[in-house]
Amino acid sequence: MKLILWLVCVIGIEATGIISSVFAGDIAGVYGQMDKPFLAPPGSIIGIVWTFLYALMGTALYFLITEKGNPIFKKQAYLFFGIQQVLNFLWSIVFFGWQAYWAGTVVIILLILSVVICLVLFARVDKKAMYLFVPYLIWCLYAGYLTIGLTLLNT
Repeated sequence: MKLILWLVCVIGIEATGIISSVFAGDIAGVYGQMDKPFLAPPGSIIGIVWTFLYALMGTALYFLITEKGNPIFKKQAYLFFGIQQVLNFLWSIVFFGWQAYWAGTVVIILLILSVVICLVLFARVDKKAMYLFVPYLIWCLYAGYLTIGLTLLNT
């Protein structure tokens, strides 16, 4: 049963990334046409990294669900997990789909803040979930740098 729950968590989070990219349209094409800041990765790497990070996020959700912790902390952790997931879902749509670069910059900043809050809340519920979000935070910080750089160079 635990394996099934873990798979549901991981596949569910992966699905949100896939659905977001469908709504965002031709991300690779838009990214390929943009002037890029220093240290911008090739587009082919970005999807691989996000797939890995979504698996970590789904696993973190699994740990939050299965941990028998303080229900108040768990509710807060679920709330901010949901907030960061919505912001994550929206970012590529806003930035690449709508090509609303400054709005995308606001979304990524809010995403980074929500991931930091998740780390703090997850630490109160399950440290494994917190540790699984560290690579996500690092990548979001990098994505924030890229978002700001792409926005400045392409507006």
